[in-house]
Amino acid sequence: MIAAKEEDTAKIAKKLAKSVPADCVICLNGDLGAGKTTFARYLIQSIIKDKKLTQEIPSPTFSLLQTYKDKSYLINHYDFYRLENINELIEIDYGNSIAKGICIIEWANKFSEALPQNRIEINFHLIDKIKREINFNFFGSKKIKGLDWCLD
Repeated sequence: MIAAKEEDTAKIAKKLAKSVPADCVICLNGDLGAGKTTFARYLIQSIIKDKKLTQEIPSPTFSLLQTYKDKSYLINHYDFYRLENINELIEIDYGNSIAKGICIIEWANKFSEALPQNRIEINFHLIDKIKREINFNFFGSKKIKGLDWCLD
C-alpha cells in the first residue's frame, strides 16, 4: 500500500492497532528515513490510550529499548540499528521481551535469525521525500483476525 503523506502512515498504524494481539512481534524494516519510527509512534499511541504515557515517544536508536505499559498492554520498542552482533540481544533482554506483550523492532532484519517464527514484518520503501510503499508479511502459523486488509 502507498502512504502518500504522513497522515496516511498514521491511518495505517491506527488500523493495525485495532487488530494487533497483545502478544505480537512486529518487525519494521527499511532504509534510514523510510518511516519506521514514525509508524511505531502512531502504533504505540493508538494502542496505549493513556496520552500521558505516550506524549513523547523517542526513537530507541540510542537507548536501544523504550518500554510503554498501561493496565492492558506492555509494549517493548527496540531499535537494532546500532547493535553490532547478535550476542548483544542478550544484554538488552530481547529473549524475554518477545515472549510477553507487544514487541516492536526497528531494523529487525539485521538479526533475522533471532526473530520468532510468529511475527508480522512491515517493510518500508521510500518512493520519494514524502511517499512510502508499506508492505506487510505474516510469518508463522498464528492467525491474526482482522488483518486481511494488510495484504491488499
